[in-house]
Amino acid sequence: MSNSLSYRYAHWGPAIGMVSAVLYVVCFVWGFFITDPALQTQHMTTFRILLLDAGFVGLNLATFICGLIVSYIGGMLIGFVLVRCLHHCQRWFP
Repeated sequence: MSNSLSYRYAHWGPAIGMVSAVLYVVCFVWGFFITDPALQTQHMTTFRILLLDAGFVGLNLATFICGLIVSYIGGMLIGFVLVRCLHHCQRWFP
């Protein structure tokens, strides 16, 4: 591997943010196909935990948009941390 390889915040952050947002949409849609009441409760509880209970009052358009934004921003932050770690590893372990 070349030492000139650089990882860019502008690439990794938004890319992981988009993947996170797409996974949120898939999980949100999957919630409509769950028929067991116990699994529906578990699914809603998981949403509340992952989205830090951001005004979660049920499945409606406002919570969908709020969750989409939160998951994208969370994914971007994870991407930025990942790039920082990759830069560290690249510098110390070429």
